Amino acid sequence: MTKGKEREIYRDIKLAITQHKLLPNSQLVEDALAEAFEVSRTPIRNVLRRLEMEKLVTVIPYRGAFVSCPSVDEAREVYEMRRVIETSMVRKLCATVKPEQLFPIETLIREEHQASHEGDIVGALDVTVDIHLKLAELSDNYYYYHFLEELISLTSVIIALYGTDQSFCHDHIDLLAAIQQQDGEQAARIMTEHLWQIERSLNFTETAPNVLNFKEIFQK
Repeated sequence: MTKGKEREIYRDIKLAITQHKLLPNSQLVEDALAEAFEVSRTPIRNVLRRLEMEKLVTVIPYRGAFVSCPSVDEAREVYEMRRVIETSMVRKLCATVKPEQLFPIETLIREEHQASHEGDIVGALDVTVDIHLKLAELSDNYYYYHFLEELISLTSVIIALYGTDQSFCHDHIDLLAAIQQQDGEQAARIMTEHLWQIERSLNFTETAPNVLNFKEIFQK
């Protein structure tokens, strides 16, 4: 059993959570996961511990591991922290980023709009994640990226639990324009309102756990 295989299992389970194939409250049965990935329970247990540290998995003694189910208060706290980090981040970007560094953002925005136009909500959300993380990367601050990556993963779980099919990808065009114009205050206002709109769109009701077929979810 190599570390590479364990990293692959970690990536596949994390993607399944953030892409809503594994929904909040879903039980992650070690034996079933080990069978699906054709490994022993040890690497599965290691991966679940790592995901627990990232708040994507909750381990309940004598019951097992479950995809995290953030409470309403926790969901609001995640968005509060995203507003704090991302408004500061875009202010810095406006002062430091070079125009050519923004070309990948333009490409991602086009991909996001294409996915949204085609009704591919999950695909559009995936690109949205890439946009926000790319902006964090361009800010050239490790901690912006590090903490935002964790918060965005939690956001994906929150949207799976409480989200609607609304799209806010048009905000990214206005945000990019403000950054290109080096208008830090306008960029911060757009980012703040963007995140507020997403939070206000959430439907804070619980969903029931679902029965899972891990072989089907993780088949190559």
